Amino acid sequence: MINPAHGVAGDMLMAALAEATHSFNELETLFAPLSRWCSLEFQDVDRSSLRAIHCQVKLEPAAPSLSVEELRSWIGELLDTSSGVEIAMTALDLIAAAELDVHGGGVHLHELASVDTLVDLVGTAYLSATAGIEAVSIMPVGINFGSMEMAHGQLPLPGPAVLSLLAKAGLPVIVGPGDESVTPTGAALLSSLAAVFPQGAGTGTIVGVGYGAGTRDTPSLANVCQVVIVDDLSTDSSVPWVESVGVIETYIDDVSGELLGAFVQESLGIGALDAYVTPATGKKSRPGGVLTVLVNPSDLATMVTRVQRSLGVPGVRFRLQQRSRLHPHFVEVTFEGHTLMVKVTSVGAKPEFDDLQRVGRQLGIPLGELRDRVMAVYRAGVAHSGEVER
Repeated sequence: MINPAHGVAGDMLMAALAEATHSFNELETLFAPLSRWCSLEFQDVDRSSLRAIHCQVKLEPAAPSLSVEELRSWIGELLDTSSGVEIAMTALDLIAAAELDVHGGGVHLHELASVDTLVDLVGTAYLSATAGIEAVSIMPVGINFGSMEMAHGQLPLPGPAVLSLLAKAGLPVIVGPGDESVTPTGAALLSSLAAVFPQGAGTGTIVGVGYGAGTRDTPSLANVCQVVIVDDLSTDSSVPWVESVGVIETYIDDVSGELLGAFVQESLGIGALDAYVTPATGKKSRPGGVLTVLVNPSDLATMVTRVQRSLGVPGVRFRLQQRSRLHPHFVEVTFEGHTLMVKVTSVGAKPEFDDLQRVGRQLGIPLGELRDRVMAVYRAGVAHSGEVER
């Protein structure tokens, strides 16, 4: 569980996770390749009478500004777990998309192009991955309204990029006046964790607690981000995962059906979760269609670019949206010497359609008939095992 009620920054989240998992030494080893550019210092501090850990990333004069591609390259070099890479890459893509959404005309990271941004992304992703986290519950995020000097000049708080990130991720907020409480990196990491992991629910035992401190020591307000790690969560398969997906949409009326159909198939082939075209009528009563592509949040920026370049579309809408998905498990069924998989959830069971097509071709049985006969075998197996059919 992450409780950012008093705000969150990348270093606060990383410090809280490091304390909750007792991983300070591991972080020193992780960032050894960056020693010529920076060093990490963790300190016990007091924030409104609450003991917390403050992480300071000390930059050397030689520390460079890093482009998005350079940040991406370093993430791949420093992290060796697929889940860690996914968390950090998703956060980086979300930052880039937010900057583009807010400022337009290309991605300019400004303050976020520093080595300490890389440290925050990689450190938080590494600790989340190595802790074996399987689900995340994020409490409402405390955001303050005011004004602050930034690279673009005097801008309102919360910063536009922070608002864009929190809005697209659908994270709940607590609103009040005050100084900056949420940084873009902190908002991006929360959004990434919400996108990569299902929403946590259930019961368990607390195995780790951490408090990551912000730089300010505000009277009567503990400037900390709280992290609680719970082990052995009991999950109910009838309770759905709540997760984020990237949704891309654009109206098209000047692309042939052949090219559009080919793009849909190509998108599915390279990892899109879904892609389809809905008939619609656009400007000047021109018939066309709305292309919708669903992707993992980490693939959002890449797929937006692919839509624009492949189809010549200048304007593309995109957002993060939550979806509810039931926990599936698969049962292997043997039918006349052929193996098929049956997907089972709390609302029912059905054979995998690709398996039906494959076996149907081999046996020469119509798909509808084959489906019914395979399900009869499945039900017989459930009855024999004594399980309750779902």
